Amino acid sequence: MPPRPSPRTLPTRACAATTLLITALLAAAIAQAQPSARFMTAGELHERLSAGEPAAREAGRHYVLGVVDALALAREPRLCLGAGVSASRMVEAVSTALAARPDLHRFNAASVVREAIATAFPCT
Repeated sequence: MPPRPSPRTLPTRACAATTLLITALLAAAIAQAQPSARFMTAGELHERLSAGEPAAREAGRHYVLGVVDALALAREPRLCLGAGVSASRMVEAVSTALAARPDLHRFNAASVVREAIATAFPCT
């Protein structure tokens, strides 16, 4: 017959098991609370640009213009915007491309913005 544990080891084991369980639950909660780096999809951008709520449309507009600014800063070779190209025209070009091509909605929004701008305003 195996030896019986002493009465002192039972509370110690229970305490250790409880501590381990609490640690695991806290680690899971912390992991879920961490923000994830997920980029906006073109579909999400399309929803914002075509939303009925003005704040959502403005958020989409600012996203498009932010991408264009970043592309200009990075000296994107396919970005050839002349002085006559307004912010409204750029946003409209992206919005039109997203409406016409729902197959693009699953892709990263920034890459679709780049392609839509390059197509609408080609380098000459």
